[in-house]
Amino acid sequence: MLKVLHCADLHLDSPFTSESAEKSEVRRTELRGSFSSLILFAKSQKVDLVLLSGDLFDSELVTRDTAAFFVKELSGAASCRFVIAPGNHDPFTPDGVYAKTAFPENVFLFRDTSLSKFSFPELNADVYGYAFQKSTLDACPFAGKRPENPGRINLLCGHADVGNPLSPYCPVSEEDIAASGFDYCAFGHIHRTEGVKKVGGSYYGYSGCLEGRDFGETGHKGALYLEISKNGGSLSVSAKGVHFSRRRYEIASADLSGCADGASLFEKAKAAISGKYGADTLLRLTLTGIVPPSLKIDVEALRAKLSPGLFYLEILDRTLPLYDAGALEKDPSVRGAFFREFLPLLQTGTPEERAKAARALRIGLAALAGEDVSGIG
Repeated sequence: MLKVLHCADLHLDSPFTSESAEKSEVRRTELRGSFSSLILFAKSQKVDLVLLSGDLFDSELVTRDTAAFFVKELSGAASCRFVIAPGNHDPFTPDGVYAKTAFPENVFLFRDTSLSKFSFPELNADVYGYAFQKSTLDACPFAGKRPENPGRINLLCGHADVGNPLSPYCPVSEEDIAASGFDYCAFGHIHRTEGVKKVGGSYYGYSGCLEGRDFGETGHKGALYLEISKNGGSLSVSAKGVHFSRRRYEIASADLSGCADGASLFEKAKAAISGKYGADTLLRLTLTGIVPPSLKIDVEALRAKLSPGLFYLEILDRTLPLYDAGALEKDPSVRGAFFREFLPLLQTGTPEERAKAARALRIGLAALAGEDVSGIG
């Protein structure tokens, strides 16, 4: 039985621009910690092959410290064989990190856009793959090709965009995979995993990223662990996801419809997240619903009250100040005129236009009433 760990899209040195500078630095350190945990898992489980399917770094220009960290981790797992297929963010170039770094003997690196292989006869396995040499790769390198030795366990390691025929990032179709003859295709590029799929006689999967980097990459992240056996042409593949991420990005919403004051607003917002998230969470909370135009929503004050217990909290106000607004619409004073000016955007504008109009209306009405407008989100 062959033990395989499939990982991709580490993006070491990623800027993590969603948070403060201090917390961004914490996240970069935690990303390294997650990779160290993956290496420890590979050693403890006596993994035979670790397939690293591209975008291990956030660009081809990598700090010396990051390269040294990466090499040290791989060197510390001498019993594992690491196969690397550079992706669109970390292509193999003459001046890039891969060409300039001295890797240990247990590292096997694809350098060319053409399909090539590394053979591991002691494992009865061959690993095929290719490398991006720039930020794009227009064609599938393994289309129309098949493994040289069908009796072995044949794996593919590569960065690719499955199901997107117009993609500039190595377009691959499921038909390509089904016709390939590979037993398992380990892909990188998509930062989420849907587990392992089967088309024809071939299995394939995306491992997803190791750590989410923004609110477009929600949930726990990690890698895929596979056990593969092949006897007399009979293939068996079992796979499971392994969670390595230190933190998770999550998105929640709170419907504030019916709230008339700050106290009820806080209670509804609190109820939307209470007991669901903790110190491992970077949370985006979106406030929604139809509320009175007079309701002042102080986003920063609300964030200060809700953020304890969370690693990071971002609040977006997307409420619409249209509840019981009939009287204000008919108001002959400047308040009514001000409201009527924004009403069309509040009713029919794009989500962005409605959000801007709602904020402008709240600020204007508060200013007309002589109230402090500094905390209005």
